[in-house]
Amino acid sequence: MDRGGAVTAPARAALIALAAACALACGDEPAPGAPADSPEPPSASAPESPPRESAPRAWPASGAWSLAFAQGAVSVDAFEAPRRPLLEELAKRAGFALEAAPGAWPPLTLRIEAQPLELALPLLVGELEYRAEWASDAGAHRLTRLVVGGARGAQPSADAPSLRPGEVGDSLQRALAELADEEEPLDEADALRGLEAADPETRMRAVLALEPEGEGLTALIGAIERDPDPRVRAAATVGLEESDEFAAVQALVGALADANPEVVVEAIDSLEFAGDASVVASLEPLLGHSDPRVRKSAADAIRLLAE
Repeated sequence: MDRGGAVTAPARAALIALAAACALACGDEPAPGAPADSPEPPSASAPESPPRESAPRAWPASGAWSLAFAQGAVSVDAFEAPRRPLLEELAKRAGFALEAAPGAWPPLTLRIEAQPLELALPLLVGELEYRAEWASDAGAHRLTRLVVGGARGAQPSADAPSLRPGEVGDSLQRALAELADEEEPLDEADALRGLEAADPETRMRAVLALEPEGEGLTALIGAIERDPDPRVRAAATVGLEESDEFAAVQALVGALADANPEVVVEAIDSLEFAGDASVVASLEPLLGHSDPRVRKSAADAIRLLAE
């Protein structure tokens, strides 16, 4: 190379030879510090592994049960389990007083998952007679006392020992029609007195005349829980269908365990009319009821309330 910067022919030949030798020695390896080529991503069309299905939860052994209670919600797994100790344990955890009649209770087979206590309670008590007392505080409801008796509907009604199928509904429709035709319906005082009548037709008209509030609400709930005639109990469910009181909804949910399927159908209709979707969990067990009318009414109500 001369002072002017020109490259002579011999120097150019030497540079070319040096570059060729370096290329042969280095090959195609990347320069130090250069990032390696990243692997190609898998093809988008490659089949994915099917999701692994979880095994169904096994039922407990016969006679066993488990119970959880947290933030007012109840979870139970029970298979042919003794009902009394389960309710006693629930009373301890939920903080309510339990009064139970002596005698044998039927075993419990049930699975519920995180249901509010007010919806779980009728499922846990089942066919047993019961009375629940609730306290309200700032819009929240707390169970304070539960009285559980013997089997519901163990004895035939003394007032109506031989009702034909469909007679409960027919009697109720007649009573409603008569009430609509009356120019001067019963006032509350006369209706409350009518509840003491020996004639069930008179008691039906009385409960249909009551307003579901105050003393009338208490009387309607009492008729559902204690009247020996299914026609009166069915009429009382109609009397509660326009009430949004918590106690009224709970009385209707309790009526779903009535021994007479026509009373159960009327209770379902009243719950459907009330439009409270929270009762769906209490209606679902009725899809396996022995009476097809109850099964159909439950399915119709669930479909409507779930919309």
